[in-house]
Amino acid sequence: MEIKYRINIAEDFSAYPAGRFRSEGDTSGEAFLLDHLLGKLIVSIIENCLLEINLNGMNGYPSSFISGSFGKITFELGKIMGQKKASELVRKHIILKCEDSSSRAQAIEDEINNPISKR
Repeated sequence: MEIKYRINIAEDFSAYPAGRFRSEGDTSGEAFLLDHLLGKLIVSIIENCLLEINLNGMNGYPSSFISGSFGKITFELGKIMGQKKASELVRKHIILKCEDSSSRAQAIEDEINNPISKR
């Protein structure tokens, strides 16, 4: 599958992501999900292509941010299609680019596979 869409979190969103909910600030996981990730992921699914998420250039990603974005999307999709299918669909259309630290990408993959809902 071809990479057709890209998001560089540090450049396109924030070099300092923090928080789970939009009420916690403009750099929250929910803000990233709604303003950047969701639209491009939906288009990637429809067009059967890849969305590359560049995780480089960051000191790290708080678990609340990861859960509020990547976890939230698979959790909500899981309500419709079942958790396993939702995780497979998201993994099929997202490629994580991270030369800085393999543990960053692994934390996001773990959240996609086993989202924890915190409303």
